[in-house]
Amino acid sequence: MAQQEKGTPSGLELFFQTMLQEIYWCELHLRDVLENMETRASTEELKAAFRNHRAETNDQVTRLEKIFYQRGMGAQPIFCVGMQGLFDEGWQIIDETEEGSAHRDAAMVIAAQKVEHYEIAAYGSLSTLAKTLGFKDAVQLLEESLAEEKKADSILTELAERDINADASVEPAKNEQLSPQPDTDDITTESDPAVETMKEAVTGMDAGAGSASTGGDAGASAPGSADALLVDDSGEPKAKRKGTTRKRTTKK
Repeated sequence: MAQQEKGTPSGLELFFQTMLQEIYWCELHLRDVLENMETRASTEELKAAFRNHRAETNDQVTRLEKIFYQRGMGAQPIFCVGMQGLFDEGWQIIDETEEGSAHRDAAMVIAAQKVEHYEIAAYGSLSTLAKTLGFKDAVQLLEESLAEEKKADSILTELAERDINADASVEPAKNEQLSPQPDTDDITTESDPAVETMKEAVTGMDAGAGSASTGGDAGASAPGSADALLVDDSGEPKAKRKGTTRKRTTKK
């Protein structure tokens, strides 16, 4: 194993710094996202949950900036692809749900919890890395933010289970959501021949692969054995190949 030169950061330390910059980007942008979610929530309790966590997010930004200072780094955010995807999903949910509906509230709770779970994973991992790297001051700050994320996730779960999900479950769907189901009767796929062959191969088969066939003696590749479920590239069952045996290799 290559030894780290004195004064040169390890790969793990550089990874820690990158993760720190990514979660910093997340928190900076999450403040605006939470403000928009608060505006669009229909209940005062959900509005308050988003508003309170936005205040906590401000505190989390401050903690990250303290860690940057401790490490002698500039507080420079790095774009986080994973979180951007969750943000995009949240905006899509808002666009596709009706204003003031419990359906929108339930969907926003789920979107927000996906963000919380991402942050819980990020802060938990950062804390573990900080412990490994000996950054004791950073550990305490990261653990404080981790506890806030877990609490925010718990509050959202409580609100959803108390009434939001129940209210959404009895709301009628909008007309544009009631898209006609496609007619699948005439749909065929390249796997259809193989599927039909497999059905023929297992005719008369008792429950459970490996059981005896109801139609006669069951060999190693007879209907009722696991081999009967296997087909080759042409769609023919491997069970039909007579006289083929597996050769067992032994170690010399």
